[in-house]
Amino acid sequence: MVDSIDKIINGIPTLIVGFDYVESLYPNFNVLNREVVTSVYWTTKKSEKRDKYEEDLDWFIRHVYDDLFSKVTYVFIDPIVYSQKNLRKIIKKIYLTKNLVTFHYNDMLYMHCDEIIFGLDLKLLKFVGLNEDRVKNKIKEKSSVFLRDKEILIEYKNTIENIDGKIRYIPYLYSIKNEQNDITSMLYIPRET
Repeated sequence: MVDSIDKIINGIPTLIVGFDYVESLYPNFNVLNREVVTSVYWTTKKSEKRDKYEEDLDWFIRHVYDDLFSKVTYVFIDPIVYSQKNLRKIIKKIYLTKNLVTFHYNDMLYMHCDEIIFGLDLKLLKFVGLNEDRVKNKIKEKSSVFLRDKEILIEYKNTIENIDGKIRYIPYLYSIKNEQNDITSMLYIPRET
């Protein structure tokens, strides 16, 4: 949140609230278009038009999350479908990741590696004859952070609601919040102190 137009960081989505304020900054803006200039959007104040404000705020939040997750690929690791060669590549990718953040929820492991989130169903591993506890423990050893079940869900409850309950993004969100993401990325979010 910024209190001055000078503090807007170019490229990071910004929402300006208030018709008069937007008009003073951008006198020739199109009232019918949410986007004033690239990555700068506007809406009315709550006191000007409550319905429009709430609708635009919801839209903006969803837009920011869509932007944030657009560069992240989700890969479900399926030992039945993938060839041994592909599985070895995935294991190598996970093993070579320096700051692996893993989230264990129910019978799923979600691992954040660079711009990829790998999903691994522990029940599926058991089904194909692998020792799920052994695999989970190896991933836990490799992980710099290992998040568990509902403890971490409380922290990300509102965010998860805004992204349609896709809990697979929790390791990625944790990486951003705890400065384990690339600080040169467009949507780097510094940790609050």
